[in-house]
Amino acid sequence: MPAPDDSPKPTPPAAGAVESVPLHRRLTFAGFAGLVVLAAIFYLWWGISYGRWLDNGVYAVTIVLLLFGLSGMWLATPNPPAPVPA
Repeated sequence: MPAPDDSPKPTPPAAGAVESVPLHRRLTFAGFAGLVVLAAIFYLWWGISYGRWLDNGVYAVTIVLLLFGLSGMWLATPNPPAPVPA
């Protein structure tokens, strides 16, 4: 019967660790996060400038920016590490 292996096993990096994410994915994530910020700024700017907060055109632009930003951020996040088979 073989002796149990007591050596520490390397653990995969955590999914949230920024250092483990490549630079191009961090930049992509930041770009999509910029779309979310741009959606909020556009909606606030329009409401303050024109005094109208209920407008279908503003909703259309804001929702498109917001959904593209959120879905892009979701797709740019790294996949969780796969469990190591025992």
